[in-house]
Amino acid sequence: MENNSQKLLRLREVIRDLGLKDDNEFATRIELGKSYLSEILSGKKNVPKTMAARLYKHLGVNIDWFESGEGEKYLNKNTGIAKGQSYTIEDVDNSKTKFLDLKDGTMIMITPLVQEYAYAGYLAGFQDPQYIEELPKHTIIVSKRHSGNYQSFEVVGDSMTTNEPELMRDNIYDGNVVTGREILKHHWRYKLHMHRFPDYVIVHKTDGILVKRMVAHDIETGVVTLRSINPNKELYPDFEVNLDDVHQIFNIVKVSQDR
Repeated sequence: MENNSQKLLRLREVIRDLGLKDDNEFATRIELGKSYLSEILSGKKNVPKTMAARLYKHLGVNIDWFESGEGEKYLNKNTGIAKGQSYTIEDVDNSKTKFLDLKDGTMIMITPLVQEYAYAGYLAGFQDPQYIEELPKHTIIVSKRHSGNYQSFEVVGDSMTTNEPELMRDNIYDGNVVTGREILKHHWRYKLHMHRFPDYVIVHKTDGILVKRMVAHDIETGVVTLRSINPNKELYPDFEVNLDDVHQIFNIVKVSQDR
């Protein structure tokens, strides 16, 4: 608890440095839920492990300083690296995924985040490296580096929610962020691993970004059947998608929810 209290003091110090009009403005700056930040600052919740990465990414706060109080508070503006910096961010397989090593042996995976407002723009810009680089970032804690290209998407709507007890653990709520690993197109000719990864992000050429459960894949015709777990089948019927009409497929590996 002492370590958490010290991090909380340093977090409040960073907020004071910015001179913002209120804590809500700070929450917006670091892309964190306002109510969640309020609970952290009031001591109702511990400072999360990902806070250091958020401050580093959005404000240039030195992670060594935030975690231990050692070193300079902010990164060197000329080099982007603080003196004594013991963390590294590196590209993996030339993908858009980056990793930030932590001292406890875990690491933070940093992925581009496609928020609801950017859905339409993503269809035009997903192949443009500069567009992807300029997207906001989403972070999750992982135990090892993962190869491949990972990307995150904000979920819109309630098609992937249900009150059925056996499926409620699979709910993906409106506003959740899903992180997925891209399945490259040359793998689409083989049966996708629906038993291991049932839920997918489908970037459709005309229908946009879809978050659905994949229940069938006909490799002869190149057609997949997508399903919403919402039991209202009049509103959310199963439907088929020809993979010729798809830009990208991501199998969902993590669902995140700000509280």
